[in-house]
Amino acid sequence: MKTAKSELKRQAGAANKMVVVLLSAIILLLVLAMGGAAWAFTSGKLDGLLSGETEPEPVQMSEKPLFKPLNKFVVSLANDRVQHYMMLELTLVSHHPDMPAQADSMESVIRNALLKHFSSQSQQSVREEMQDIEALQEVLRGTLVAAAEGYGQELPVEKVLITNVVIQ
Repeated sequence: MKTAKSELKRQAGAANKMVVVLLSAIILLLVLAMGGAAWAFTSGKLDGLLSGETEPEPVQMSEKPLFKPLNKFVVSLANDRVQHYMMLELTLVSHHPDMPAQADSMESVIRNALLKHFSSQSQQSVREEMQDIEALQEVLRGTLVAAAEGYGQELPVEKVLITNVVIQ
């Protein structure tokens, strides 16, 4: 009988040791999981996953500038006596590879922004503005970028080149 009791005690002791080892392993795994989760939250690695957004891949910029000539643009200029017109040709410049396609898709917005800029001007004021073509090109760039942003779009234009102007 003593041997049976001692055998039961030995088995109970072994079972207790197994339970302790198993509980220790579970606690260790939980601590590691909590530490990993804490690291993921503090490092920002889960921000995109939790919000459903993924971080966009960086755009590979073109080494050479990309040029996107726009269609001719004709606008009537304000005048009291004689109607005057201006024909304008522009080229957009950027290193962003998506700019030509974005300019195509936003052609109506671009044309509308140009119309708003020039339609209230007289022939004389346009001629005066053309005296500093660099400044006018920068104003037009800002006008086009702001117009695109007004529609929630990006138009990554670095420069606007005036390639042809006829005022009559």
